[in-house]
Amino acid sequence: MGTIESCDHLASAPWDPDAPDAQRTINFRELRPTAAVAACRAAVAEAPRLRRLHFQLGRAYDRRGANQDAFEAYRRAAELGSGAAKVNIGILYQQGQRFEKSEAKARAWFRDAAEMGIPEGMYCYAVALDNGIGGSPDAAAARTWYVKATERGTTKARDALVRLELDGTGTGLRCD
Repeated sequence: MGTIESCDHLASAPWDPDAPDAQRTINFRELRPTAAVAACRAAVAEAPRLRRLHFQLGRAYDRRGANQDAFEAYRRAAELGSGAAKVNIGILYQQGQRFEKSEAKARAWFRDAAEMGIPEGMYCYAVALDNGIGGSPDAAAARTWYVKATERGTTKARDALVRLELDGTGTGLRCD
């Protein structure tokens, strides 16, 4: 297996539209950061213009807890056009663990990913609108984005939409 394939195998996200094989992805909690960092650093060196490799390297650093390194890898992936990287940058800002906490920046990154058509970004942006993360709550806009994410197969967005309809804004849902 080559370096690019190794990185893909060790760090592809199930919800990343750039993942080369949706059947061969790995959930964040199952990601083994040491092996993934090594493989993805080598893959990035081999193919520095492939945005998915930078995103996957960011996931590996993120899993390791090296959030500044994760941010740099995600930022490079976002510069190359990765909407998935924008979602994860938003999560870094929202969580603020070993990283700058800024709900306003998180909301902006989620919005960018949502507007790119990334279902996970749509969900995260809706959560921010729903719960007033980084700005005022906006039930109508949250509903719109939950619907868009639901239409693209995001089950948790459908469940969130039901909660929003029943309870109004402030559902307490999270994007992480």
